[in-house]
Amino acid sequence: MKYFTFCTLLMFVSCSNRNEFGVLKIDAPEGSLFEDKVMENGVHFYSIKWQRKNEMDSVFMISKWPNEMPTSKMPSTVQEIIEGTLVTLNESIGSEVRDSSKVIYTEISEEFVSGNLAYFEHTSKKGNRRVQSVHMVSDGDVIWNGQFSGSKELFQVAMDVFKTMEPQDR
Repeated sequence: MKYFTFCTLLMFVSCSNRNEFGVLKIDAPEGSLFEDKVMENGVHFYSIKWQRKNEMDSVFMISKWPNEMPTSKMPSTVQEIIEGTLVTLNESIGSEVRDSSKVIYTEISEEFVSGNLAYFEHTSKKGNRRVQSVHMVSDGDVIWNGQFSGSKELFQVAMDVFKTMEPQDR
């Protein structure tokens, strides 16, 4: 009986894929700078940055969503955030994008994370084509949110980062 109880417990612990600490394993693309900062509250904040000559920096960011929320609310939350981002961008730098009909909504579905993405293209004051995106994904235990802001050429490279993400224990 003791052997059965031990084996059952061992199976439960080894089969559990819980990301209780809210930590991700991320493989950064070649030519980028990866940063994993741990905030005062213990939350990991990940960023991937690209710096290229004659171009504004591009950055992909993701961190644990601070509030308890069902995954069913992710699409509406992404929509709310991207629409607020669009308004702020139009007010601060005069983007070419003037209405929310230019926002593209899509789903993210990878091996370990799935969720929602919204993005739009705009032209900076210096004439650079840029993409601004908001994403929210779940690894089954933790909801992650973030954004990408950068060159149109690096947008797909940044979105491929989701393919490398895995939940991990501390």
